[in-house]
Amino acid sequence: MRACIYRGKIEGNSCNCTNYRDMIHPPMLPLAFCEQCPFRREPDFFAQTERLQLQLQHSGKYTPQPRACGGCGAFKARDGATQFVWPYWAGGANGDELRFSIRSVEANYRGTAKITIVGDRPAWYRGHVIDQPRIAQCANRPYRDMLAKMRTIATHPEIDAECVWMMDDVYLLQPVTWDDLDTPRAWRYVDSGRNQWQRRKQKTMAALRMRSKPNYDYATHLPHTLEKSKLANLWRIHDLDNNTFLWEVLYGNEYRGKPWGTRPFFARLDSGRTVAEIQKKTAGASVLNHYATAWTPAMRQFLERRFPRPAVGELATVGYRAPVRQVQRQTQRRVKRRPRHTHRAVIEAKQRQAECGTS
Repeated sequence: MRACIYRGKIEGNSCNCTNYRDMIHPPMLPLAFCEQCPFRREPDFFAQTERLQLQLQHSGKYTPQPRACGGCGAFKARDGATQFVWPYWAGGANGDELRFSIRSVEANYRGTAKITIVGDRPAWYRGHVIDQPRIAQCANRPYRDMLAKMRTIATHPEIDAECVWMMDDVYLLQPVTWDDLDTPRAWRYVDSGRNQWQRRKQKTMAALRMRSKPNYDYATHLPHTLEKSKLANLWRIHDLDNNTFLWEVLYGNEYRGKPWGTRPFFARLDSGRTVAEIQKKTAGASVLNHYATAWTPAMRQFLERRFPRPAVGELATVGYRAPVRQVQRQTQRRVKRRPRHTHRAVIEAKQRQAECGTS
């Protein structure tokens, strides 16, 4: 006689669990694992899916899941074009990251991609743009401006009923389908109030808990598939005219199912690296995102080699080299200086003048 891991006794095929004494284990399952015990610990699906995908990738057998046709292995394109939408503010860009983000979509989306920018029109682009200036100065301006652009995406007649939300520093490195982008992917939420972004996320998660919704962290900087009607509904549910929440966290927890982890599908770089290091770090990844501090001449060189073909609507710019703005991690400390009349040299000079005058 062996002991069940759930405090019961096992005799033959029977598990005498303290709550379910008459359960019979299926013959294909180990006796020591009671599949139906209500106290069974829920598996860590983030760790399991990441470990499985990494193992399959390293063994050379990794296949992106789920398949568009249900697992037969053949690619089945969506009917019609898929609209990719970038909310964009030119003043916040470090360089021309948007150029390579658009190129990557046209190169690697398995289907017909329709490109739309909501916000400022780049000087080098003549494609479809819905003009929307940045909102006036107000509290939480960066977050309110993003919400304003997202509301335009949810209501504008030139945006399709379903679309893909992008950022200017997100790139498709490998061929991907709608199903790849539509698969929910998130991080574990770690409660932290160390900066304004994390405090904003705290408030968003609290609003979701009030509605008994899960708290998965969908603010991953991955592309997000959207339905306009559901996106517009967030303004009614969470009163986004008066509350400044993170829309992608709201949308994912309100409308998506249990998410997968992000690796190895997604790679994110947080610091400047050489071209060789970038290639190594992104090997096997389908989507790349980088911090502002990682936008360097080496990153631009990597993207220019990866996506040399100009996008539809991109103007030819002979000899053009976009500036790479150096982003500092911390603002420089302001030094308080003494008034000039208190400097020792000025005081001594005045004393000499006074002595010369008296002599």
